Amino acid sequence: MKHTLKWGMLFTIVMAFTSCISVLTASDYDKRIDFFKLKSFAYYKKGIEHLELNNLDKPRMLDSLETALIKKGFNKSHQPDFLVNIVVLSNIKTRADWGYSGGGYQWDANSSSYQWRDSQFGPLSTSKPYQSGTIIIDFLNPETKAIMWHGVGSGFNFDDYANRENKINLAVKQILSEYPPTY
Repeated sequence: MKHTLKWGMLFTIVMAFTSCISVLTASDYDKRIDFFKLKSFAYYKKGIEHLELNNLDKPRMLDSLETALIKKGFNKSHQPDFLVNIVVLSNIKTRADWGYSGGGYQWDANSSSYQWRDSQFGPLSTSKPYQSGTIIIDFLNPETKAIMWHGVGSGFNFDDYANRENKINLAVKQILSEYPPTY
């Protein structure tokens, strides 16, 4: 009985932590680069100028990125070992709510009349559009601007404003968890 309780509690804790994951991450890198020699960074100014975020989220994203890089042991510098660029892409998705639609007389557009319908389980007509996004973080060679490391986080909900700063921090942290690449 004690083992069952322990496994049940462990399962609950694991499910609680995995439900907090906000983005799906992936990364790629140039295998010719020795990433352990990289110590300093600066932002790629042309890329940051074109970052399409509002004036609240842009500083949040940049602050979060800078904090995460410093925690990883990098220093901000005027003579950097690499440049950091960030791109945010978004598209509109629809979230369909599922449940029971009530039975009764309902308007039928095909027959232009009211028709009796039984209660049914399925997608409800209250589907909600939301803005889903992908956050891309690139480390660039300062001379050639070639990508050295590329990290992607997809599934960020830009329409969810609750705890926005924490969600941005978590997304950036999750993307940078892919760095340094494992050889």
